[in-house]
Amino acid sequence: MSSRDGVRVGTGVILAVLSAMASWLLLQVVRSLGGGYPAISWIGLVPLVAVALLVLVMCWQIRRYLLGRGSVRPSPQRGRGTLVGAQAAALGGAALVGWYAANALVHLPNADVPSERVQLVWGLVHAAVALGLSGAGYLGQAWCRIPPTEHDDDDDDGVGDGDLAYG
Repeated sequence: MSSRDGVRVGTGVILAVLSAMASWLLLQVVRSLGGGYPAISWIGLVPLVAVALLVLVMCWQIRRYLLGRGSVRPSPQRGRGTLVGAQAAALGGAALVGWYAANALVHLPNADVPSERVQLVWGLVHAAVALGLSGAGYLGQAWCRIPPTEHDDDDDDGVGDGDLAYG
């Protein structure tokens, strides 16, 4: 990954798959040692949604400035922090998709039991919201991209033509 490319979607997909495999294996080991699966409830959705909204709001402010509609110029540190936050949300959301998908998968064989079915559904709902968090991160990263201008070929500063802002 270079600062020009940003975090690629393929990286997130690979991370989600690896996270799902590792999480499933961990859950199986815990269960075989006599432990139980972690309970998933609605409260876990609150931070996922909050972080996704925060990333979108922060990135939208950078986008407004880059499009010339913002009145206040954000500092380079804020722009860089916003971009890094969006990229962290993209990758963190992908890892959480794998974790929650693995949690849903371990409850699938016993889905006829009501308590297992509830955990299966909550796992799938959390995986979907985590996918939304990852999507918000990728969208935020795209919003932090500096739009190309007609004189980018003459620029010697190395910024422009779709570079990531402050990255």
